[in-house]
Amino acid sequence: MRKIGLFILLLAAVTLSAKPPKTVNAARNSVASVLVFKGGELLRSGLGVFVGNEGEMLSSHSLFVDCDSAVTIDPRGIVRPVVKIFGADEMYDCIRVTVTPDKKLAPLAVATRSAAKGEQLFMVAYGAKKSGPIESTEVVKVDTVTGAHSYYTVSMPAREKYVSAPLLNANGELVALLQPVAGSDTARCHALSASFIKNLTIKAVSYNSNRFARIGIKKALPPTESEALSCLLLQSFSSDSTAYKSMLNEFMEQFPTSHQGYLYKAEYNVMKLHNYNGAIADWEKALTLTDKKGEVWYHRANTIYANKLYADSVAGIAYSIDSAMVYATKAVEANNEPVYVQLKGNLHYTMRDYAAAFECYSALSSTNLRSADNYVLAANCKEILGDSDAAILQLDSAISTFGRVPITTMAPYVLNRGLVKYRAARYREAVIDYNIYANLLSNKVNANFYYMREQAEYNGKMYRLALADIDMAIELAPENILFLLEKGRICYRVNMIDDAIPVLQKAIALAPDNADAYYILARCLVEKGNKSAAKQHLEKAVSLGHPNAADILKNL
Repeated sequence: MRKIGLFILLLAAVTLSAKPPKTVNAARNSVASVLVFKGGELLRSGLGVFVGNEGEMLSSHSLFVDCDSAVTIDPRGIVRPVVKIFGADEMYDCIRVTVTPDKKLAPLAVATRSAAKGEQLFMVAYGAKKSGPIESTEVVKVDTVTGAHSYYTVSMPAREKYVSAPLLNANGELVALLQPVAGSDTARCHALSASFIKNLTIKAVSYNSNRFARIGIKKALPPTESEALSCLLLQSFSSDSTAYKSMLNEFMEQFPTSHQGYLYKAEYNVMKLHNYNGAIADWEKALTLTDKKGEVWYHRANTIYANKLYADSVAGIAYSIDSAMVYATKAVEANNEPVYVQLKGNLHYTMRDYAAAFECYSALSSTNLRSADNYVLAANCKEILGDSDAAILQLDSAISTFGRVPITTMAPYVLNRGLVKYRAARYREAVIDYNIYANLLSNKVNANFYYMREQAEYNGKMYRLALADIDMAIELAPENILFLLEKGRICYRVNMIDDAIPVLQKAIALAPDNADAYYILARCLVEKGNKSAAKQHLEKAVSLGHPNAADILKNL
């Protein structure tokens, strides 16, 4: 009898230990059924767990893939649409989303400590009217994932219907969510720490990643202002102005004291809406929110400048280049940042005050904005002012920014220097730069380049090289009238009349209304003594309006 009594006592003890605590029973209200849809059609369903007081829910990422909407249904039958994604991880198949919170939402507290090996946990499944099953399980193994969070192996069998079901400790705290079934071992299953999922956020680098692109539910902005600003900047380059406006409004709601939001809003008002008064109000508001007054003045000047160049050329006086200069000057006075000085240079350049523009660009040479492009702008100023030598020195500095080892990216700057030298009648020096340019590009140049170099060679009296280059141009573009005429002109100049005549005849065949072709051919025919044919071609040139043909015809 004593043995039977002892057995009954032991059985009762086991039964009591298997019964879940009241805190676990109460957690049934925190587990929701999740229905995801696409185009109004149900795609699939799964589980989610409410945590926190802001409507957050933790679930499986794969559950939401390809959907455009989703709803949650809690055990009381309350339906709540999923409104926003706050983070996701494809590798661990988890997601953090939100619903609009209400007083009947029953969120779970996330455990602050990890469960230990051998600890008893309780799996709580979804069921209408708190009918979801509760199963106890034991932690078999504890591994660590990113950020010192835990990844558990537990002793219960793996079942797809319980993916994302919560595992709770005896205090009713959420420890982990069950993971999808993987492999052939279904006797045990895995669970990911709830703290890992709870800490998921969206970062700027992942904002447009595939993990979110395949889900049609709105994404939240990153929680930090700097990350959110990066997202806003990227979205500003998109052609979807509606999406950008929505993100901008969200940013301003999330960071109401950020002056950056008002700067972006001002730019949107100007460039998209042409709401100039609205933009002025935004800039004035931004000034009250920051000590960085120079940044606000710079943004105002830069926005006006961009608007004048690309959008609205007839904006009011408050949006003139002169007004942009006023604000750019204020920016420099408030904080002498190189980028502010650069803007002043651009404004002076636009206003054709090239001496002042040069001073600004020149000042950048000792700052972190020292660049080949700024040296080119300084060179342009000097050339326009008639100082070609100073312009060439600026281009020398531009090329020096690339270092001593020749690289392909310096080629455009070498070419630019060659063009300046050509315009300064330093033809032979120009040819040297053209040669360097071609070498930097491994001689992968087009017909126009050969013609351009030929022009410098011809004017530099380098006739043999000029002939070689015009031949290359014609080889690449055999029906280009300009190239054929140039070949005829060079051959006439160096008394290669027999080479000039067929080229000019071809030019006339291709362009029978070209007065120059008749004129040059007539000069060649005169040299050959064929005055009768020369007269006919000169008469044709006169009829086509050639300015010199009539005088030659009289003398002939």
